[in-house]
Parts: sequence; structure tokens; C-alpha cells
Amino acid sequence: MGKKKVKCIIVSGAPDDDYDFLKTRLNCDAYVIAADSGYIKCMKAGVKPDLIIGDFDSSKYPEFEAEIIKLQPEKDFTDTFTCVRKAVSLGFSEIELLCAIGNRADHNYANMLCLDYCRKNHVHCTIVNRYNKMQLADSEIILDNREYEYFSVYAFLGAVNGLTIKDAYYELDNIDLMPYEQFTQSNCFKDDKPVKISVKNGIILLIQSND
Repeated sequence: MGKKKVKCIIVSGAPDDDYDFLKTRLNCDAYVIAADSGYIKCMKAGVKPDLIIGDFDSSKYPEFEAEIIKLQPEKDFTDTFTCVRKAVSLGFSEIELLCAIGNRADHNYANMLCLDYCRKNHVHCTIVNRYNKMQLADSEIILDNREYEYFSVYAFLGAVNGLTIKDAYYELDNIDLMPYEQFTQSNCFKDDKPVKISVKNGIILLIQSND
């Protein structure tokens, strides 16, 4: 990979044609993996991926020289999850998923499960587009970037104990949160202070959003 890169960006194949946003996220300091038709999005954004992985059932096989891993259409893992597993095996400490939120709810949920795979492998992973940023946390997280106006917190795949939210418009102190509960939706910043979110036990899904 030449110069050591600690961040990997994976460009998936969701129907997202916001190439201006994609250009702002892709940079030469990251190792870029394209999931199947994601390579077309990379090229339209002016970036040649370092690696392309896919079965190419939704796009043509790339007609340019690149490192390509060809998958069989009949497989146990999605193209995107295969890219995530590859990035984890390469030793990246941070993974960002782009073009991973689309029209298919099942694909969206499958991509969200990639967050937990990364968490269990001690890799920080986010799913990002212009309007949303999703990530998991099992200890503490600090929000000091105002790129997104709102944030919501959910218990992910199980109960959460000791959830605390400080310096936000709606604050919480050491409460329990069940997966079906939604009173932690649509919070926002209160002032110029960063928001601190912590949990004693369990996993929270943090979704930052813009209208």
C-alpha cells in the first residue's frame, strides 16, 4: 500500500449520486475499496480505487487496470461486508462507508450490522452521507463537530444500562434504555460545548442527521 494508511474508505453501491459530497470524503490519505458498482461512483468522483471487490451482477466488470477480487454471485456475505472484512484483515483502525444508505431497507440494515463487526474487531466504523452519520459506541463518545444538526441514540440489539448525555439540549443521567424505546430521538446541541455521551453496559447506535 506504499505509505502507511490508517483509514479505509469503502464506497458501496447504493443509488447515491451525490458526487460533490463523495469528492469531499475521498482523499489520498485513505485506502479506497470499491464494493462492486461502487467503483463507478469512485471514477465519477475522480478517484481510482485501490481495490475493487464484487460479483459484478449489478455492474460491468471494470475495464481498466486495477486490483480486483471477483466474487461468486451465490455467497454468504454481501459485497460491502466482504469489503469490510478485507479492510479489517488489512489492519485499518478506521473505516468509513460511503454510498451505503439507499432504497433497499435490507441492504441498509446489513450495512448497519457491519458497524458491529468492526466494533468487535476494535475498528472504528461509520456510515456517512450528506444527511446522516451512523456509528456504534460501547463506552464514551464526544460530539464536537457541528456538521450534523441533530443526533439520536438507540439501544442496539439489546438493553443499555447507565446511559448519560451531557451538555445537550436534552440531558440524561445514568438511565436504562431498551431497544424499542425512542425518547432519545432528535436531540441537539445546547450551546458551544461538545456533547458527551457515555454508557456503562450495552451498545448504543448513534445517528447524526440533517434535514
